[in-house]
Amino acid sequence: MTSKERVRVAMSGGKPDQVPAAFEAVGSVWTKLMKHYGFSNRDQLFEKFRIDIYPTDARYIGPALESYVDSEGNKVNVSYWGHHTTVHTTDVGSYNVTVKHPLDGMTTIEEIKIGYTFPKVEWFDFSNITNVCNKYPDKAIIIGHPGPFQMVTNLMSMEEFFILMYDDPEVASYILDQMVAFELAYYEECFKAGNGKIDVLRPHDDYGTQISMLFSTDMWDEYFKENTKKLVDLAHKYGAFYQQHSCGAVRPIIGRLIECGVDALEPVQKVCGLEIESLAEEFDGKITFHGGVDTQGLLPNGTPEEVAAETRHIIETLGKNGGYILMASQSFEPDVPIENIEAVYSVSRII
Repeated sequence: MTSKERVRVAMSGGKPDQVPAAFEAVGSVWTKLMKHYGFSNRDQLFEKFRIDIYPTDARYIGPALESYVDSEGNKVNVSYWGHHTTVHTTDVGSYNVTVKHPLDGMTTIEEIKIGYTFPKVEWFDFSNITNVCNKYPDKAIIIGHPGPFQMVTNLMSMEEFFILMYDDPEVASYILDQMVAFELAYYEECFKAGNGKIDVLRPHDDYGTQISMLFSTDMWDEYFKENTKKLVDLAHKYGAFYQQHSCGAVRPIIGRLIECGVDALEPVQKVCGLEIESLAEEFDGKITFHGGVDTQGLLPNGTPEEVAAETRHIIETLGKNGGYILMASQSFEPDVPIENIEAVYSVSRII
């Protein structure tokens, strides 16, 4: 099988010739791996780890984006969504953090209409997607960026949006609906540029914490179910699969995602409710799972032998009847030794 065929079989819930694999890492890990192996481009790393899924996206060509230095000497960048980010460095690595939310303090639809401009499709050049699809005809091509809820927490502080969800559902729904309207138009242009060669649409939304959902399942139904269906329907219209990203303990909405037509869920984390044995027992054949090799405990702290054993266990459990894609539970972080990354991708993927 080609990578494209392998992923499409797995996304359909079937059993391919071997479990397909994805790869994601933060920027510093990419740099470290490329230097370690003496590679000059991403393709070489994907070849080494036998990666089946290749990401692509449109290129921003819209109005010039502002950047400045704040009062503490930090460089701040303004995104096309209008939120301001700077780099925060920890003992593990460096990460973008939002320091200004453009919708903070706006509590009415009229204020938002006057004071904020949602992105426009004409701000993007989609030709890169066409080029990538043509360059990698045997790879499974994936598109997707932060989804409605994830991006809302950059436009407005999470606490303020939660208050809106409870106190003023009309305003909260308006914000989400405007974001989804942009995403539907944006992704439709991506699919057109892909000319039938895009395999997976994967919006990123985090609905859970380590121990529970961020809000009730009733609130998920109210604010996210219909918009999820719209995005799912768009992917299916163009012959692609829909993969929902959501970190956290999202077991309570897996059934709801299936009702919406979602084809795959990622990541599988080591959190309450996502124990792989129970997932395999309850949802076998109903949804494809993606990920599972723990980036919080095992990958940074385990031995290569422990990582390989756990990886094989996950493959045999979630992939025994098909419907599984191999990856870590999140992007590889700087605290993960190279030997442990190698261990994930060195195990047999044949069941």
